[in-house]
Amino acid sequence: MNHQASAAPEMLRSAEAEQVSNHLLDPMLRGAIVMAPEGMGKSALAEEVLRRLEGIVTPYRIHSSPVLARIPYGALTPFMERALAGDMDSPLMVLRNIRRFFRVRAEAGDAPALLVVEDAHHLDEASSHVLVQLAMSGELRLLVLSRARSTNLQELLSLARDGLLSRLNLQPLTQQAIHRLCVRELGGTVLRASSGVLARVSGGNPLYAKALLDGARRRGELLESNGSWYLRALSPGLEPTVQDLAKRLLMSRTDAQRAVLEAVALATAIPRPILTAFGDPASVQALIDEGYLAPVPEAADQLQLAQPLHTHAIRSLVPPVRSMEIRRQLMHSGGPAGGPYRDTLHAAWALDCGEAPKDTDLLQAARTANADGDSELALRLAQAVQPGPLGGRSRIEAAVAQLMLGNIADARAGLEDALAAAADAETLDLAVLASAQLAACSESAGKRLRNLARKWAERESLLQDHGSPRTDWVAAGQSVLALWARIADGDLLVPGESQATTRDLLDADTANPGRTAGQHELRALGYSLVCEAYTAAGAIQDALQAAGKAQRELELDPNSQSGVRAAVWVRRAFALLHGGNFAELEELLAGQLRAEPASLLAYGGSIGVLEGALEIHQGRFRKGLRRLKPAIGALRSKDPERLLPYAMSVAGYAAVVVDDDSPAARFAAELRGLGYSGPKGLQLAARAFAAAALAPQSSEEPPPAQVRSLAEEARALGQFAAEKDILELALAVGDLKQSKRLMDLTGFFEGGEAAALHAYAAAVAADNPERMVAAADEAVRRRKYLVAVECMGHAIRYYGAHNNLRRQRALIQQLRRRREELAGVTVAYLSPSVHQVRLTRREHEIVELLLEGAGSKDIATKFTLSQRTVEGHIYRIYVKLGISKRTELEAVYRALEAEPEAQRVP
Repeated sequence: MNHQASAAPEMLRSAEAEQVSNHLLDPMLRGAIVMAPEGMGKSALAEEVLRRLEGIVTPYRIHSSPVLARIPYGALTPFMERALAGDMDSPLMVLRNIRRFFRVRAEAGDAPALLVVEDAHHLDEASSHVLVQLAMSGELRLLVLSRARSTNLQELLSLARDGLLSRLNLQPLTQQAIHRLCVRELGGTVLRASSGVLARVSGGNPLYAKALLDGARRRGELLESNGSWYLRALSPGLEPTVQDLAKRLLMSRTDAQRAVLEAVALATAIPRPILTAFGDPASVQALIDEGYLAPVPEAADQLQLAQPLHTHAIRSLVPPVRSMEIRRQLMHSGGPAGGPYRDTLHAAWALDCGEAPKDTDLLQAARTANADGDSELALRLAQAVQPGPLGGRSRIEAAVAQLMLGNIADARAGLEDALAAAADAETLDLAVLASAQLAACSESAGKRLRNLARKWAERESLLQDHGSPRTDWVAAGQSVLALWARIADGDLLVPGESQATTRDLLDADTANPGRTAGQHELRALGYSLVCEAYTAAGAIQDALQAAGKAQRELELDPNSQSGVRAAVWVRRAFALLHGGNFAELEELLAGQLRAEPASLLAYGGSIGVLEGALEIHQGRFRKGLRRLKPAIGALRSKDPERLLPYAMSVAGYAAVVVDDDSPAARFAAELRGLGYSGPKGLQLAARAFAAAALAPQSSEEPPPAQVRSLAEEARALGQFAAEKDILELALAVGDLKQSKRLMDLTGFFEGGEAAALHAYAAAVAADNPERMVAAADEAVRRRKYLVAVECMGHAIRYYGAHNNLRRQRALIQQLRRRREELAGVTVAYLSPSVHQVRLTRREHEIVELLLEGAGSKDIATKFTLSQRTVEGHIYRIYVKLGISKRTELEAVYRALEAEPEAQRVP
């Protein structure tokens, strides 16, 4: 392991190390006890504490173990150098020998002693008692590290209760800390959704997280692309290191406790009365006390394994015959098959044991698995449903799973006769939903969605002959499909179903309070499509209201597909992005990172793209590029929202802006070979960013005309959100003639981002430097930091062109002072056509020499130039930077050209 990797635990536990170090130096305390399960980093924490206290204390280590636990004072024998054989029978003599050991060293000038007790849960009772006596006397300090509250540890724990020892229960690492661990272990950027998977599966245990990381890398589930890492899949039960840890756990327990652990791992959660009847109350209570069992958060009467990874590891270790026997005993103890503790893994366990669960239970479990994003398990459960009344529903769930797995042909085959065979309203709604999702994946999505709406109406008319009519609902549902088709076509100005019509029909459909699951999901999708259309039109408030209604529909159906949930949050995210609601978008993305692991694996790339877009919209190109690189790798594997073309073009442009020489600079050139283009608005923006990335970067070259033409195309299609982004890009690459159109567009486009762009465009169109400075203030307030810098850059250019060097110099100084306020975005990001203070390479070299203290004569000698020529260079540098003396050089130069450290964080 490299140095960075080995140092990671200490760095990740710096706050806890500071706390323990302070407690060990507190004269009112005798030491500290650190409690945590195996692998949580107790030893690493101790090492960091000792590093901080180096020279202040003299550390001595006590290593207890199960073998030494059977020997009185076994762990303390290293400190009884002069003890006689008979001394071991007298606690008083043992204590005197140990005191002599430390007194001799104190008299020799050693720093005060600190006893570091590793694996203190293995201490024998006699050793524990002696340590208590030493601590109470104040002769030395204790740092006690323990996994569990063993009986022999109670006397030491009583010191903590009495306030003589501090106690720290080491908590799992946060998701952010696990992300930092992954970055340090892998030595590159990591998709945050991937580190989120590792955080969830490992339970925040750093040892387990590293084991999962190593195993996934070895099996090819963790992939690297352009120096960035992402998880394609994760098989936690296959990791040998984790299995070894689980084996040690099982071997250290009694037979009854082992049986309880196996049963809970197989069933995932069991009501406590059933578990105690299966095992025994003492075994269950012991496992709870030692932190191996914990209540299910949403059902406190049920118990589950506290460490999620133990569930996977122990399940993989239980032989099939043993698994069947445990299940039989559980059923005998009062846990009927399909009982109250049933979930997806429980249903899969029943199938593993050769049982035939009820079709209703299998179908429900399949739907739950699709909601969690576990498509492979959903497919297995759905295919286990027997032919009969529920056969149609099971084929729909199987098709949904196939669609999520990317098996389009299999999904289409499963849905071929779904509408025609639907014998009830609920099945029909689900068939329409799945068929619409399948149609949306096609290049001819608009046509397919319109055909689906017609077939739905035909089938609905047949069903109405045998039940109550659903006229309002079908009208609303068909409007959803029509709007979906219109959005798929990309032309939002042609006559057709409008977002307002669809919204009103969905709002009016209130006659049926007992909606089917399919209705909830179709309504959620409908409102999300309304959100998308309003976002494109610039009506951000209407868009966010629709997104809120979509979310409320999902809350009424907890088993909504992960694909539907993703469609809702992605559209809401883009509405927040285009509205400039950046703080709210950060909260939304942070919430998505807490999703189920299977869902994070499926939609991690989508989350990463929006994280990157959020940074790019604020002008933080380097950070945005770091988010986009791993997201692009993940999207090459799974791209359910078709965001890859947009991500690649934005990343390609960002790479050019920040002079990133990695393969990211080639992303924009790869668009034509992708085979699909994504949603129309994102497609237009992608082509514009790609054109800007591929255009010559010289200030003498005109801005690329394709950017302007794509803005016009977006306007003609009613894709005003895309036009806004493209026009902002046009100004950034020097096409200042587009400022008037951007000003007009942002005059009606809602949201904080549009307000900042409106002030910017109006100032540029008026060629008014003071309005540019005011626009910079508005941009900062709206978190449009690059726009703020662009505004200042325009004003600096204006005053330079009008020979007002005093005012130009004042603005440059202001720009330097506001660096922190501008979130680290510097004038180095400005386009060549705007940035008139950029130095040539030779001028950079001269500045560096001047900053090192060289004179004009020294510089002339180095470059074999005349001193007069060098002095001319220096004069031009001063003019460009707006300064008059060398003492101002470093501050202004660093403000304009240096990349701040804040831009380099992972």
